[in-house]
Amino acid sequence: MMKQNGKKIFFLIYLVLFEFAVYLSNDMILPALTNVVKDFNAPTSLIPLSLGIFLVGSLSIQLIVGPFSDRYGRRPTMFFGGLIVLIGNILGAVAPNMPLFFVARIMQGMGPCFIGVAGYACVHELYEEKEAVHVISWMASVALLAPMMGPILGSLIMIFEGWRMIFYTTFILCFIGLVGLWFYMPETLNKTKARPIHLISILKNYIEIIKVKRFLYGSLSYGFLFGALMIWISSSPLILQDMLGLNAIEFSLVQIPIFLSFILGTFILRYLTNLLTIERCMFIGLIICSFGFLTLIGMTFLYPTSILLLIISIAIFDFGYGILAAPLNRIVLDSTHHSKGIASALFYFISFAIGSSTCAIYGEIYNGKMFSFTFFICVIMLISFGLLLKMRREKPE
Repeated sequence: MMKQNGKKIFFLIYLVLFEFAVYLSNDMILPALTNVVKDFNAPTSLIPLSLGIFLVGSLSIQLIVGPFSDRYGRRPTMFFGGLIVLIGNILGAVAPNMPLFFVARIMQGMGPCFIGVAGYACVHELYEEKEAVHVISWMASVALLAPMMGPILGSLIMIFEGWRMIFYTTFILCFIGLVGLWFYMPETLNKTKARPIHLISILKNYIEIIKVKRFLYGSLSYGFLFGALMIWISSSPLILQDMLGLNAIEFSLVQIPIFLSFILGTFILRYLTNLLTIERCMFIGLIICSFGFLTLIGMTFLYPTSILLLIISIAIFDFGYGILAAPLNRIVLDSTHHSKGIASALFYFISFAIGSSTCAIYGEIYNGKMFSFTFFICVIMLISFGLLLKMRREKPE
């Protein structure tokens, strides 16, 4: 028993390391994107698109990975995805132009798909409901160190070696995580429940799941919340550097309290789940997110150039998101009787589709003023809250 628990812990450690490295590959490049577009003589409007392209990577194979995981197992799926991520890192390091740079970003972006479908499905199958929520919130809090540390590390690498070294660094971290997973990741798919890959039956399963209104509304709501977070991450170089005039190091430092607030939210969630149902925890997070969203509106109209108020409002939102995300994830996946692999695939497909779309749309409407950011975030948040309330009225399958 002790040996099994030890293997579980090492599995989680290496899964988090791999996840951390995958997200770090996105966040370390953020302060360097202005240099990247200059090196390739590309327009600055492509900067928000860089994160959208990263999310397109997951979106492109999300629905295929779920059935693959349910047929061949969680381990083969994870290592196949890991190989793609490693190739993407090498391609990014040697990319001679912007199109190949974006191809590398797409391959890096496939990483979260395999983590969500194979890695997180494995966690859900290893642990009971509340324990799984605790574990996932802990994993998310560690993974969210990436957007907090990534810009700082990226800025330092930029000073000494240039932006291409960022790709070599994340290659090494991803490789170490995959080696650890090779030794400690269990196979949680019961072979008797392995499903053959038939395109018609797969499509039928996805249609059946999406007809579950609780699943659909919850996935859409999560997607718009995720989109709001992605808009901040993708557009923060424009807002903080181009609009408010911060340099790369200052840009990195002001991100720290934002992502620390998310980590704090995940820690608070662990205590809340011991006292309340996960649905009540979810709505506490929703209320806090709403407060951050209202603070952002007030800041935009009263003090549009205040960096302090901007950081406070985004930090409050991230704190609420840290409480809200894991319970909503579990509630949505438990709303259908289908396997966690295929349900996770559809859930993350919807999330990444909305996240990448919102980043691309914001890149088009950005006009160099804070109002465009606030207005777009407001629209997204209102849609998300409305869908969440609709989800609450529906019963699980």
